[in-house]
Amino acid sequence: MRAPRALAVVLDPVGAIGPAVEARAWLVPLLLAVALTAAASAALGVRLDSARLVLPALEASGELAKASEREISEQVEQAQRVAIVAGVAKGVFLVPLIALLSAAGLWLMNWLLGGRATFAELFTVASLMLLPMAVGQGITLAAALRQSSLSPSMVKELVPSSLSQLVTAVDAGPPAHAEAARGRWKGTARTALLGLVDFFHVWAALLLGLGFAAATKLSRLRAVPLGVLLYFLVVAAFTIGLPGLTDGAGGPPR
Repeated sequence: MRAPRALAVVLDPVGAIGPAVEARAWLVPLLLAVALTAAASAALGVRLDSARLVLPALEASGELAKASEREISEQVEQAQRVAIVAGVAKGVFLVPLIALLSAAGLWLMNWLLGGRATFAELFTVASLMLLPMAVGQGITLAAALRQSSLSPSMVKELVPSSLSQLVTAVDAGPPAHAEAARGRWKGTARTALLGLVDFFHVWAALLLGLGFAAATKLSRLRAVPLGVLLYFLVVAAFTIGLPGLTDGAGGPPR
């Protein structure tokens, strides 16, 4: 009975999320999100034309003229394997981590507001929040399998659902010379921020807010905005904060 209750949240988020939280139906949405994210990311890696990543990198480093065809081929194959493994790891490790951190944030807010929710109920809320991700990844998987090859830009635009894709489509292009590095960082941060305005993100944020209200027995007027805020803080940490830490000193180039 828990699986139907969890999946009913997709069609009736307002009416079905309360019973799903009470039943602690966290397993099915979590497994669906993990499996579909891993499968979709792996499919994108398989279809990715890795040569379009490897060749420009070799040319920029000056290694392209020195490398043999065999060495180039090996690097392309290695990039392909890395993309596939990283995609699977994204589903297996990152998705549960997002759920766990979201549940921890919900528990902290529950404690501060004097709510009556248990951690198991809040983890259920965080897992139900992943259902829109599962839907989006399922669509991505189907779209990727229909392609024979994907360029890096096509991977990002395969399932258009956010403002970042609209802005990127009309962007004037990268800055030049001394401002290039700073412009790339600003462009990445801006794209990440606009990427938060996404159909699946908004859907998931509302589910988190509704679930938080159902678990804590607080009014929706009070609980839903807090749940939405927490969702976007967690997503921003993964889409903006972590990429920033891996870029040199963790911020815009100076």
